[in-house]
Amino acid sequence: MGAEGLLADYRAAAALFGEQLSQVGDDDWANPTPCDDWDVRALVAHLVIGEALVAGLFRGDGGAVSVEVDTSVLGPSPMATWRGTAVAALEAAGGEGVLDATHSYPSGDFPGSVIVGFRTTDNLVHAWDLARACGRDPELPDDVAGRCLDFWLQLADVMAAGGVRGPHFAPPVLPADDAPAGVRLLALLGRSA
Repeated sequence: MGAEGLLADYRAAAALFGEQLSQVGDDDWANPTPCDDWDVRALVAHLVIGEALVAGLFRGDGGAVSVEVDTSVLGPSPMATWRGTAVAALEAAGGEGVLDATHSYPSGDFPGSVIVGFRTTDNLVHAWDLARACGRDPELPDDVAGRCLDFWLQLADVMAAGGVRGPHFAPPVLPADDAPAGVRLLALLGRSA
C-alpha cells in the first residue's frame, strides 16, 4: 500500500476513535475496558500519549521515552486534548520522507510506515475497546481492519517473541472461521468480539 493509503487508514482509524470518544458520558470515565487494569480514562490517556509520541518522533523533536499511562495528560477537556494530539500526529505522519525514514519507537527502530501501522491499529482497536467499555457494540470497518490484519500477520514472528505486545495486546484468541476482518483483527490482538 502506498503512502496515501497508509495515511488514509490512519485518518479513518483516528476518526473512529474520536467518534467513540465523543460518546463517552460523564459517568463512563471509570468504566473498566477490555484492556487489563485500564479504565476509560487510562485508555484515552494511552491514545493521547501515543499520538504525542509519534508527532514528536515524526517532526524530529524526539519523543517521550516513557509510555507510562498518566491520566493527568488529559487535562480538563479530554476530547480537546485527544483532538490536538491526533491532528499533530496525522500532520507529522504526512511530512516529507517520514514514512520511509527509520525512527526510534519504544519497541524498537522502525520505518515510519510501520509506526503508522501501529498507530492505525491502536486507534482502531481502542475505538472498539472504548465503545465496549461504554456499553456499545461497534463493528470495525472491514477495509481498514483487513489491512491492519495483514499488517500484523506480517509481524507474527515479532509478536510471538513479545517484541511489540504491550499491556493493551493480549494473547490471540481463535475467531470463528467465517469471522469478518474486524473480528479476526480483534481476536489476533486478544479480544473476543
